[in-house]
Amino acid sequence: MRTRQLDIAEAGHRQHRSGTASTCATVALLSSVPGSTIVTLDLPGGSRREVAVASSPDPDLARRLTAGFRRLVWVRIDLTGPAPRCVVSGTVRRPCTQRLPLAAALALSEAGIPAVVRLPAEKG
Repeated sequence: MRTRQLDIAEAGHRQHRSGTASTCATVALLSSVPGSTIVTLDLPGGSRREVAVASSPDPDLARRLTAGFRRLVWVRIDLTGPAPRCVVSGTVRRPCTQRLPLAAALALSEAGIPAVVRLPAEKG
């Protein structure tokens, strides 16, 4: 059985809806100070990349926004646009996804929920 997540993991580089190339990576480590976070990502091919985002994890916000979930499965953070778009997937009564702010997505990733990050492809 093939899933969309498997296709993304195998492909590595994708064309985004806007026509720009993007790369998908998994979160390996978060290092945060108030107001910003450095996210260390495992890229396809085994290399690592660090990305700075202008937000710090907010566990209280994440807890409030995901209170109705019975189980959390994954978090997706899309950094290819002008503003980050984040989604959490899990089960309530049945599988569902929910948008959430970057601070909540970072907190869920820090808590151990698997996270995938979509980045603009590096030039050169």
